[in-house]
Amino acid sequence: MLVASRRTSRGSGLSNPEAPMKSQLAWITVSLAAYLATSAHAVTFVDDFEGGANQAGWTFIPGGDLLESSGGNPGWWLHQPQYDTFDPAVQSSWANDNPFKGDYTLSGVSRISFDLINHHMDFGDGSGFNVVLLLRNTHGTPNDVDDDDFAYFIGPNVPLVGAGWQHYEVDVPSLSSDPVPAGWSGGWVGDCAAFRPGVTWNDVVSSVDRVEIHWLEPCNFAIFQQWNVGVDNLSVEYVDQPVATERGSWGAVKRLYRP
Repeated sequence: MLVASRRTSRGSGLSNPEAPMKSQLAWITVSLAAYLATSAHAVTFVDDFEGGANQAGWTFIPGGDLLESSGGNPGWWLHQPQYDTFDPAVQSSWANDNPFKGDYTLSGVSRISFDLINHHMDFGDGSGFNVVLLLRNTHGTPNDVDDDDFAYFIGPNVPLVGAGWQHYEVDVPSLSSDPVPAGWSGGWVGDCAAFRPGVTWNDVVSSVDRVEIHWLEPCNFAIFQQWNVGVDNLSVEYVDQPVATERGSWGAVKRLYRP
């Protein structure tokens, strides 16, 4: 397509001697934009804990989790065998740079997926507990939840006890201009079901400090009990944004116009 554009501009037959150059520069600009657009491609980053790695700093209980070398889906996994809580939750670290943190709009995040397992809970088998993906903006104060804004998506039931590993995928419409995209909800410490006044979806996804996966909806409450749970293969899919460099983009377009 770039070659066709170039040939069209050269063969225009314009009488103004400056016109071919102006036309050529215009085509260069259009071609560069097309090149940059087509050079972007989907990238998936996966935290699979292999070799004991934990690049996004995932934790159930900081300092109390186990990185198991077998029993995952497959291989290594993050295990919390004694979780005394009403809502088991695993979250990424806010302190280190990782693909789960940052401006989702700029990076074009489109999906987050993960595998969960439920080995034991004191009461019931997990029925009635729904998986929740939550994106949190801490506004630079991670230890103070009062100023946090978050958006969350309620998914299907958590894994039932003894059912083995279950895979979950959540589409993240990071480029949506809706105040709250369909299927998503917003919240803050003063309201678990709505953004605080003046806050929209974009305020959260443009500055995600932490990703959280919960076993219970934010507006629900359950009895405290002991859980034995785990997570594996946490992944984020995003668009690899092209960088305009002499070698990678601008130079590639200029070479099309060299004699």
